[in-house]
Amino acid sequence: MAETPTADALLAIASAGWGFAETTHVDGWHLRASDGFTHRANSAWPIGRLARPLPEAVAAVRAWYAERSLPALIKVIVGSELDLALAGLGYTEAIARATRQTARVEDVLDTLLSVAPIGVKESFTDTPTDDWLSLYRGGDLPPVTKAVLGSGDDMRYATVYDGESGAPVAVGRAVLVSAPDDDAPAQWVAVNAVETAPDARRRGLAKLVMDALLEWADERGATDVLLEVTPDNAPAIALYDALGFATHHEYHYRVIG
Repeated sequence: MAETPTADALLAIASAGWGFAETTHVDGWHLRASDGFTHRANSAWPIGRLARPLPEAVAAVRAWYAERSLPALIKVIVGSELDLALAGLGYTEAIARATRQTARVEDVLDTLLSVAPIGVKESFTDTPTDDWLSLYRGGDLPPVTKAVLGSGDDMRYATVYDGESGAPVAVGRAVLVSAPDDDAPAQWVAVNAVETAPDARRRGLAKLVMDALLEWADERGATDVLLEVTPDNAPAIALYDALGFATHHEYHYRVIG
């Protein structure tokens, strides 16, 4: 990347990598609701400026989520000015801490040069198939899932099948993204929903998924990749560390109602 983006800038870029079913705005803040499916699709993303005092914005956020019988959450960068300001207003509860990591696409692909499909078959689609959905989160998904995962202009879904049983054994999703106010072609690719079936782990399938998704992104001009990982997901952290990803910042959700 020519210039490392700030945490706020990367938050704005990442906002296009995950969808939602319903949305509104409180000034520059983007509020999302999706029947409670994932924090990312049911929280306020502060990707723009407020035109009102923070307490008034928080009240508006809380009211909108209350109308939908959802908890009011604001996604904030850990230790940021907004994070500290919300804590100062008494919103001290924070949940779902995670790290946002980045890497150069070409560097990750160089690390993955030796990856090759052995005893598996691969499938690539622009929308999530039933096979893909059957593996994601164990297949226990609400009806709103397709609306959340299907949001985006240029997406790729990878499914890896066992060569003998034909069952899906690994999946992943990639979305080309760019800064909201940037008219240039997308330079970033957001990778998420990388999962391997429990009985198919330790076979390098997650690396195979990453390689396939980043090859696709590279062909479309993406130079940098971002992803998110929770601190309790040790296998994923080890994988991304081995592929050369570095933590850009941490974020969590302030609970405001």
